[in-house]
Amino acid sequence: MAQFLDARKAEVPDTLTADVCIVGAGAAGLTLALQLAAAGIDVLLLESGGESIDADTQGLYAGEQAGINYFDLSACRLRFLGGTTNHWAGYCRENDPIDYLGRPELGLPGWPIGYRDIRPFVERAAKSLGLEMSGFEPDTVARQSGYGSAALLEPQSQILQTKIFQFAKNLRFRERHAAELRRAPTLRPVLFANVTHIQLDAAGRTVVGLNVRTFNQRHIRVQANRFVLCTHAIENARLLLSSNDVQRDGVGNDSGHVGRHFMEHPVVESGLMLPSAKFSRLYDYGATRRLGINVNVSITERAMREHGMLSYYCRFSPVVAADETLAAIDTLGAGFWRPADLAGIQALGRVLADVPGAIRYIEDRKLGTGLIPARAYRLQHRTEQSPNSLSRVTLSAQRDRLGSPRAKLDWRLSELDYKTMAAGQALVVKEFTRLGLGSFRVVELTPPMIDASVQGHNHHVGTTRMSDAARDGVVDRNCKVHGIDNLYVAGSSVFPTVGYAGPTMMLMAFAMRLGEHLVQARRPA
Repeated sequence: MAQFLDARKAEVPDTLTADVCIVGAGAAGLTLALQLAAAGIDVLLLESGGESIDADTQGLYAGEQAGINYFDLSACRLRFLGGTTNHWAGYCRENDPIDYLGRPELGLPGWPIGYRDIRPFVERAAKSLGLEMSGFEPDTVARQSGYGSAALLEPQSQILQTKIFQFAKNLRFRERHAAELRRAPTLRPVLFANVTHIQLDAAGRTVVGLNVRTFNQRHIRVQANRFVLCTHAIENARLLLSSNDVQRDGVGNDSGHVGRHFMEHPVVESGLMLPSAKFSRLYDYGATRRLGINVNVSITERAMREHGMLSYYCRFSPVVAADETLAAIDTLGAGFWRPADLAGIQALGRVLADVPGAIRYIEDRKLGTGLIPARAYRLQHRTEQSPNSLSRVTLSAQRDRLGSPRAKLDWRLSELDYKTMAAGQALVVKEFTRLGLGSFRVVELTPPMIDASVQGHNHHVGTTRMSDAARDGVVDRNCKVHGIDNLYVAGSSVFPTVGYAGPTMMLMAFAMRLGEHLVQARRPA
């Protein structure tokens, strides 16, 4: 039975060799490593962290920011075995066919592969996560959840449609795959192995090795026939850009695309909907989440094209008690109140001053699980983001503890993104009002308002996008870096567009497709 190696220890040699070296043991890296090992391929899996979170290692993610305010880069990804699946909420949905087609009128590139090419791998990824593909079908979900097909918007509207997310049942890849990693005879996981440099040959055509460093000053050289980067969109770009001793602008960056087109799923919470008796609780986020699904109101493809907008969906989130009362009850409930404790006394005073609100809060705890109907819903507007070359990852002048340049993220939205969010809200309000489903209290979604309140989903997409022509991207349809013989990239950084779906199940599907390609390429013709 193989054991995890620790790069900090002398028993790990100064030079490691393998057929395939994979950098990063998150969703993409683990999926790919286990698939290749099952085919008998000698795999070296390098993970920067250990089997649990480590502050020093996690700190390597820290970076600078410009543009729209974003999450702390040291916190929105996890840098240890299992990667960000260690705090993944599990939202899953496949890309829609339109996502692969390209929309030249909006400046959206097409993908080198289509929906039918990736669908078999999506089915495999869904199965590995404990999901049924039928669980994404609105009619099936409506019937199985007890609401019935009549509750759906589709029979009533030519503009609105229903889109379903399922929650993965097999969430934590570290626990899920630990035993499998240890018993795979041709797989060697190496922990605390920080890749700091990709070394090309003098011609800049082949990767001849990786430089690995540890915090205790060990330097390890890794040689392999093929290398795959499976970190994430920011780290993949950072490593390519900083490995600039042979190619001045970074590995695979002859056309200047590395780091560009960073995309998210922007979300803005704005406005209220007061439901009528006709509103179906199938679209109540609290009611359906307890069933293991998330049901959203989206825009039909026909309406998207007619209005010149990207994918959009609205989530109806039940309103709970006043924030101040909620915080006060949580303070008391968490056990912080002690005799003569000022915070506790203040919290108790707040609760006693708003007894009806406190009662509503207790009810709303049930409401949040869908047990009682909501009085009102907050509107959560979520959109696809258009690929924007100015929304990008570059290198900071700051360096991390290992001497590597830190990443600098400049997240930006475009006019098309602003238009999509505003148009989506307008269409939902118009159709719901026409159908008598509720009344609305909304504000205009202007660019300044969106910039001031927008958040992401911790979905990092783009920066090494896929393209048939080297001038249009970083990797080809098989995820091989253009112009480099033996370097591949996996994960959502290769997606040319971000679409509507969360990235994890989809990046697993693309990792499986890459795995099949690497296995076939190894076989003699």
